[in-house]
Amino acid sequence: MICHKYLFNFAASYMGGGRKRLEEYARWFDRRGGAWFIVHPNAISLRDEYPNNRYFFVQQSKFGRFFHDCAYLRGILREIGIPELYYSYGIPIYGRVGLLNWFHVSNVLPFSWRGIPLSAADRLKFYFLGGLIRRNLRHADIISAESLSSLGLIPSEYEEKLILSVNGSDDELAHLSGGTCGPTESTAVVLGTYSYKALEDCYRIFQMLRERDPDLGLLVIGDKAGVPTVISRDPCTMELGLLPRSEVISCLRKTKYYISATRIENSYNAAAEGIFLAEESYISYIGPHRELLNEESFDIVRIDAVKTPFLHVKRTNLSGKNLKSWDEVVAEMVHEMEQRMQKKGPD
Repeated sequence: MICHKYLFNFAASYMGGGRKRLEEYARWFDRRGGAWFIVHPNAISLRDEYPNNRYFFVQQSKFGRFFHDCAYLRGILREIGIPELYYSYGIPIYGRVGLLNWFHVSNVLPFSWRGIPLSAADRLKFYFLGGLIRRNLRHADIISAESLSSLGLIPSEYEEKLILSVNGSDDELAHLSGGTCGPTESTAVVLGTYSYKALEDCYRIFQMLRERDPDLGLLVIGDKAGVPTVISRDPCTMELGLLPRSEVISCLRKTKYYISATRIENSYNAAAEGIFLAEESYISYIGPHRELLNEESFDIVRIDAVKTPFLHVKRTNLSGKNLKSWDEVVAEMVHEMEQRMQKKGPD
């Protein structure tokens, strides 16, 4: 199976969930003959890890992203011709690129930033980006997002183009199939320090848990610059900074509590890692988290000094019935593309 007919644009995503999806797509297609990938130079290691793919390395300044976005596509298309599929991860599609254009929502903040705790600069950025994306959705033949609640933010006129494309959960599935868990440490873990992660609410939950367990410590994983002072000054808190994914998974496997008070998410990816690896979890009552726990066992709880309710889950009560492997996710994407191509027919 030769896949050098698919062009994937991950140029704006080289860390976090975007980097993970990029790596999994690169791995999947590398095993099947290869595909074309537009990536940031920080993802150069993929060239050696998955050499059957062809990579185009692109780096744009913020000015370039806003005023000359995707100008690099002209040169790439002159070299490779028109791809059968053009898949854009969060980057607006400004016109016809492939025979089939696929836009994947990588971040829902451009669609729903009002009422979310953000800096003035971020509000302006997401307002501007949201306008760009909405104006150009008409160029997409398929629009995907990582949860049903995210798809609900897309204008209704594009309903027939929408599909769900969740993130894979290989680590969680492997942990579930292992059947045994190692000893846990008296720690609670928080992932991510962006303002919409609502770390001060996470800290209030930690304080509640510490009343039950005086030896409990709090581990914060993410950019230290985003940690509120009230948390960083607490001697019971340890800021671990940005960690490789393998270290994050190792940390979650050993922790007693996972806490997430995030106000908005595109997917349930971070929550899935937390609730299936940590012994016990408190996660915010938002759409993607409810989808993750559909038909699973959980409690809805109220925490003093926190306005919103939380979902309380214990790992031993979870089945993982809503999780998919990355192989399933990518295979479903290819199947959907082929089905749409058949319906579309020759131009």
